[in-house]
Amino acid sequence: MVIQRISSAAPPSTTHLPSSAQPAKQTATPAAAAAATAPRRRPSTAALLLLSGVLQVALLGYAAHVDANPVGGLKYTDVDWRVVADGLTHTAHPEIAGPAQGWLTAALSLPLGSPYARATFRYTPLLVLVLSPALIAPVLGRLVLVALTLALPPLILSGPAPGDFWTTHLLWTLNPIVLNITTRGSPEALACLLTAALVVALRRAGLGNPAAKTAAGGTAGAYWEAVSAALLAVATSYKVFPVIYVAAIWTALAREHGWFGYRVWRFGVVAAATALVLNFTLWSFWGQPFLEHTYLYHLSRLDHRHNFSPYFLPIYLSLTGGDASVDSPWLSALLNVLRNPLASFLPQVSLVIIAGVALTRAVGIEAAMFFQTALFVAFNKVCTSQYFLWPLPLVPLLSLPSLTWRTLAIALVAWIGGQALWLATAYRLEFLGEPVYIQLWGAGLLLFAASVGGIGALLDGALPRDK
Repeated sequence: MVIQRISSAAPPSTTHLPSSAQPAKQTATPAAAAAATAPRRRPSTAALLLLSGVLQVALLGYAAHVDANPVGGLKYTDVDWRVVADGLTHTAHPEIAGPAQGWLTAALSLPLGSPYARATFRYTPLLVLVLSPALIAPVLGRLVLVALTLALPPLILSGPAPGDFWTTHLLWTLNPIVLNITTRGSPEALACLLTAALVVALRRAGLGNPAAKTAAGGTAGAYWEAVSAALLAVATSYKVFPVIYVAAIWTALAREHGWFGYRVWRFGVVAAATALVLNFTLWSFWGQPFLEHTYLYHLSRLDHRHNFSPYFLPIYLSLTGGDASVDSPWLSALLNVLRNPLASFLPQVSLVIIAGVALTRAVGIEAAMFFQTALFVAFNKVCTSQYFLWPLPLVPLLSLPSLTWRTLAIALVAWIGGQALWLATAYRLEFLGEPVYIQLWGAGLLLFAASVGGIGALLDGALPRDK
């Protein structure tokens, strides 16, 4: 468990009293001895989930008030929710912008619209199906997101080798960032829930912590491998980033069955077949716009608004024509390189593949998947606050035997400070209209450095020390 496996730079907390102050052993009653050795009671998971649910419902009420009475033009609900809500409306009412373009929709004359009629809708139609209760009342869709958030902790804490209790609840159940992002309407909880389900299934298949394997023998392991393959396909179909886990999963499978063993092929066939059937079905209903906006768009995506990425400024200059005013040929060439999609894609993909292969062998698949996710987010050409949620479900399953509290505190303070500096600078740009592009880029570079440094500190803590 994470908390118990972090070493401390401080001396043990137990205080050794002088002999004169030692309590007499013969006067200790059995009840007192039992009380002294009994573990401290902790709240139940159900109680903490109830508290989280109450807080999130309260935040939804607060959101309704602030949205109706915005302060300085700033609403609580994120623009993502408005995009999703409009996509839902277009899907349920084809008369607004025409029917969906899939061949099956046309063949059956289905009264089905397209969420992609709403500009900037870049999600899979699976999200439309999950949040369909919002068509009855918008608050029901928001409550679905709350329910997805609350479903994750019991999953991580299930099984014979559950994640750390307090790490799970502090980093997810009661994390104010998680609660804020969820109640603002961002649908990241489902992506995180699918990641959690995937890693739990992999552990039950015996590919992670050996203690998490549910049963001995090949039958149970083969079953959970198939479940893992299907979950990987579903997770990747909902949000593209889980495809990075292929390197870690293949390495773990190869350790058990060889790089091209039968079980490896079967995993690949199950994952590919599930993804093909699911996406073919969605394409049959929504046609080419589904492929374009769900997958192809992200290969060439350039986003210069609210982007933490170090690629922010080159993207902004390329979109606004600001690079044409750059006099230096060296700087102009650098900007041309940085705004090319391959500038971020190649180092990002290289790092996640190397991490998947090398770290699965060194520290296990759970840690490898965490570091893959963290590196993917840090080196992505587009990075927003929602992306920082993606690695969180994996943290309670980490083992960090060499990490000291001092190192962890320094890494957290540096990252939170970088985040705060960036947000303060972004507010000046986006809401006050101040031309602070260079300062915002500089803040992004500092946050990137803090992120990379934090990842390095955690990686160093995950590797056992040589004795």
